Amino acid sequence: MDDRKEYPAFAEVEYEPDRHRDSAVALALQLFSSITPPQPIEQRTIDPIREKFYEMRSLASDRPFARNDAELFYRQARFMEDYTDDYDGDAKFFMYYPYYQHMGYEQLRTYFTWRTKARRGEILPASPSYAFLYVYELLSGIGVSDPMDGLDKLMALWEGFPQPAPTLDNYLPLWVKDYHIYYELPHSFADFIKERGMQRYYSLSLIFDTETDNDLELWNSISGYDITLSKFYADGNEQLFKECFETVLSGLREFCEKKNKSFDDLFIYKISNKTMWDPFKGALFHPLGSQSDREVEMPGRERYFCKNGRWSANLPIYYSNNKDYAGYILKKTESCLRQELKYKYKLTAELKVRSGYNKQLSATGAELDDVIEKAVEKYLRDKNRTVVTVDHANLARIREEALGTQDKLIVPESDAGGDNAEIIIQNAEMGDGGDAGGVNAECRMQNAEMGNSGITDASQVPDMWRSFKNALDETELRALSLVIKDSGGLKKFADENGLMLEVLVDSINEKAADYIGDNIMEMDDSINIYDEYKEEVAGILEYGPLRRKG
Repeated sequence: MDDRKEYPAFAEVEYEPDRHRDSAVALALQLFSSITPPQPIEQRTIDPIREKFYEMRSLASDRPFARNDAELFYRQARFMEDYTDDYDGDAKFFMYYPYYQHMGYEQLRTYFTWRTKARRGEILPASPSYAFLYVYELLSGIGVSDPMDGLDKLMALWEGFPQPAPTLDNYLPLWVKDYHIYYELPHSFADFIKERGMQRYYSLSLIFDTETDNDLELWNSISGYDITLSKFYADGNEQLFKECFETVLSGLREFCEKKNKSFDDLFIYKISNKTMWDPFKGALFHPLGSQSDREVEMPGRERYFCKNGRWSANLPIYYSNNKDYAGYILKKTESCLRQELKYKYKLTAELKVRSGYNKQLSATGAELDDVIEKAVEKYLRDKNRTVVTVDHANLARIREEALGTQDKLIVPESDAGGDNAEIIIQNAEMGDGGDAGGVNAECRMQNAEMGNSGITDASQVPDMWRSFKNALDETELRALSLVIKDSGGLKKFADENGLMLEVLVDSINEKAADYIGDNIMEMDDSINIYDEYKEEVAGILEYGPLRRKG
């Protein structure tokens, strides 16, 4: 029996180490000879500007879980408030809501160099993002001595930015307005925008203000109908339309007063309840801690309230189709003017009132049509009215001098030839030039009839009346004939000849004033020739043509 134990068969396996599993350091060491001496590590040169930026960025680590970009921007802006730079590079930068934390070294140096010059009043071309970053600083009072200094710098940037930046125009009108609400300034917002000529940015709030100087421009900017594109407006009627539109607005104000409503009820549905208000919407702005309790009133019935550092506001809620409403008022005014002036092209204007619209005013389209039509008629009537202002203090002296002159001009009856002696006395410019406007008062005195009454021969017509007749055209002569015969129909005659009645009468009176020295026709409830001039007018119309040849 064999006592030896049996063992299972086995084999030895030898393997080389897997170089791919070595560490990166071990692999790197295999590339160098063991005889290569180690190289010393040189100390990095310290850049004070980089260190400043590193220190500024480290402010973000103070509150790692805070997600308020506006607060971080404000803290970093305060840290960099006095920093200046003179970098000669020009790194481009484009970012929505730009702020330091997302800017590289070259961009930061480019910005702070540009800001250094901007603070000195030198506004150079730059990426718009740099301009907005500077605006954010000014809104937060960074780098300014007081709120007024900040406003001046803000306006200097807006007005002086040397390249087209429509985005600035999109935001700065709102932020400039908020600046006047949030900060206590020595002037009112209304005075500020009037002085700067900025009314066009706040048209909807200012159209209710009776003290604005450019009502037509403001209304046209919110209107769905552009009056400046009208052929009638461009055909030499710009000033006429502007003046007439002022009269229309006055009529609309009176209409609202009769209904015990405000003029702005035309556009404002109601005023909101007091709601929370955040200033500088769309900007990186962190509210300041110290704000005095106060109430701020702004144009357009806006009211803002600050209580314990928190802001709220009562704001107007406008009708949704105000553009259509403003467009109707402009278009209706033009339509009436075209009709009254017999313009060759007519225009139709209609107010399409949607259900539930303008409940506050309860104004129908027919009511507003009537208001505008009467306002246009009133404007044209007042425009063509001749007003003579007399200084009553001089009347006694004028009468005394006139009587003395009359005595000298009286001639024997036999030499009078039937003519009437006319004395025209003009006194010097009256008063202090106020309403008289430098107009001279005229006093005319007629002698009693001498000899034959009336004019019996064309040769007896005085030269000034002959000259007056020669100045009249055929239409005006025919109009005078209708009036002197008291046959009526002058309004129809004017319409048939495409003339406004007031314009026709005014034209005749202007020529009479040039040659006779006075108006000869009055226009009140009816049109008449003054009694003292009826004989002369009858004379120049009765005795054939007096026009000189050549």
